Amino acid sequence: MKANWALYCDNYLEGFHIPFVHAGLNQVLDYSAYRTELFEYGNLQVGVAKGGEACFDLPPDSPDYGQAIAAYYFWLFPNLMLNFYPWGLSINIVKPVGPELTRVSFLSYVWDPSKLSVGAGAEIDKVEREDESVVEATHRGIRSRLYDRGRYSPEREKGVHHFHRLLTSFLNL
Repeated sequence: MKANWALYCDNYLEGFHIPFVHAGLNQVLDYSAYRTELFEYGNLQVGVAKGGEACFDLPPDSPDYGQAIAAYYFWLFPNLMLNFYPWGLSINIVKPVGPELTRVSFLSYVWDPSKLSVGAGAEIDKVEREDESVVEATHRGIRSRLYDRGRYSPEREKGVHHFHRLLTSFLNL
């Protein structure tokens, strides 16, 4: 895609765009219950299903037992994304090719083919294309002389802030 690799990570790590960019995904997720948990070199975004939507059958010893979890989105610094759905696992590997060019490899491992067409992971190819489009548009937008960065949203951009702090730390800025 024609964008910097870090913008793809930013997009993955923030929740603001879901209702605006991913209409299909937003129909199956309870956006108000979407949450991000931070770890030293990664984070977990938890997508809770709306009532009646496909979700995991979690065991009683799971910390999320009793919740209708539609997806777990796990990011590992700097460029690995593991997306767990009731049907299986989708992996995104973000590879910088140049300052304004990125290649994302998508790998899927299907555990239960009967669940491929339902829930948060049902339209995964469409969601990936929507992400690519918005990331490329963002890349063009931030290069504009009118762009000015803003503040982080404490609720929706915890993951982005964490990513930026890690980048700064590793680049010694």
